[in-house]
Amino acid sequence: MILIRGIKGEQYARKIKKGIVDCRDVLSTLLEPPVTGYEFSDYYEKNFVKAAAALYGKEADIHEPEFLYDLMIHYVVPHMYLTYFHILNPKSLEWLDSFEDGDSFIAVDVQLDQLTQTAIGHEYFGAQMAYVDTIRELEQNGYNPFQAACMVSIEDLFEDKTKMIPWLRLYNTLAFALLCREKDDKFTDIENEFRIIAYDCPRIVNGRIQQAPRPAVLTGQTGMKYKGVLTAGMDSMFESNTYVFRDLKKSLREIIAEEKGMVTLDSQFKSIDIRDISDNYRFIGGKEQCAEFIKKSLASMPQERCVNKTIQRTYRREDIPDAVFTKSHRDVEY
Repeated sequence: MILIRGIKGEQYARKIKKGIVDCRDVLSTLLEPPVTGYEFSDYYEKNFVKAAAALYGKEADIHEPEFLYDLMIHYVVPHMYLTYFHILNPKSLEWLDSFEDGDSFIAVDVQLDQLTQTAIGHEYFGAQMAYVDTIRELEQNGYNPFQAACMVSIEDLFEDKTKMIPWLRLYNTLAFALLCREKDDKFTDIENEFRIIAYDCPRIVNGRIQQAPRPAVLTGQTGMKYKGVLTAGMDSMFESNTYVFRDLKKSLREIIAEEKGMVTLDSQFKSIDIRDISDNYRFIGGKEQCAEFIKKSLASMPQERCVNKTIQRTYRREDIPDAVFTKSHRDVEY
């Protein structure tokens, strides 16, 4: 499967030469959608917010102060990242028309897992988007291939595999929403998106959960900026950029409450090694070069190559009497 991505800034696109692709964090994008110039990127992930709200049994208003505070100190939500590619197809030249002349392009011939038809890397996986009228058309229960992909992508991080179950349930619940695009008035079938979801998975060290701290800059609705570090499970202290007030430091909870939840968060990026899922990737060049690449690729489409990163086995329950079965996700009322 050939994937193409348009990127603003040639220096960022050229990172593909070292097998590197950057993924933007999800939370900052929800609080303030970035201006990318890419017409398909302004889709608001309301279903992700609903899934996150379901974790707390709350209403899905991301700017409700207590809910936003809970999200910012969560062990998973501020540490999920996303990037998207376009799947090469006969409408790809129409897709290319939406870009500006100064944009740069990269391509990846991705190797999908034979069983799940997903791309599985280290702390990330990729899957083709589902396009539906409503997310309720999709089945949450039962087997979803991306769940196996998510498990394989983090299993090496846990010596005791049972310790990864809580994180798998969270990732599967949230990824379900990210891999679904509801058709609205802006939808067009030209999009044809393949998404890669990456994450900083919490580790278990000496029996305790550890998550990497995340440097952050919060911006209030008044323009006030606060610099600090988001620490999972803790009410971190942030420092204001103004010298008007005597006390420059405030807690995360105080800032969100004072700003009535109307804060934004600076974007963070996670670099993933695309060599986990491909041995054929390239920097294409500009828009004109990308058009030639599309034409050439469509004229002689390479055969898709699959790898075996997952296996399927069938067990009889009587053979595993001590087995404990747990739900792989949380059901969400969308």
